[in-house]
Amino acid sequence: MKMCHSEVIKYIKELENRKEVLLTQERTGRTYTHLEDGSKTVPDYNYSETRSEVDKLDAKIRHLRHLLAVANCNVNVDGFGVTIGEALVMLAQLQNKCELLREMSAFPQKSQRTTYSGKVEITECNYDVVEAGRDYEQVRQTINKLQVAIDRANLTNYVEVE
Repeated sequence: MKMCHSEVIKYIKELENRKEVLLTQERTGRTYTHLEDGSKTVPDYNYSETRSEVDKLDAKIRHLRHLLAVANCNVNVDGFGVTIGEALVMLAQLQNKCELLREMSAFPQKSQRTTYSGKVEITECNYDVVEAGRDYEQVRQTINKLQVAIDRANLTNYVEVE
């Protein structure tokens, strides 16, 4: 069966959720407490079945992640000249750059304050704050375009899933 990358990503999340439910049930059912002279209520828990089911889910998740990793190395993102894998790294880099430029563009070009001794201390940015603001906006727009291009690639490219 063919699935687009976005469907595979959602399927992986669904499998991870199933695994988490199993592990939660295991945490609550693997032990029980009772009084020495009282009756026991033993939870419905089977160690072997639970381990087997978790292992099957892990294998399926691992397989699907591998399919996506291979596809991410081969599928190009339109307009950027990079693969999805490279685009994801680029996106993280741009987000870090955007945060730095946001901080830099928020500073006043020149500010002053009076010290405890009554002297005026002047602080000046060693760069053009307006230019940093323009760069921030440009990087923000590039991030938006890149995110859309990655989403489009994930929706229009398919992998064969058994």
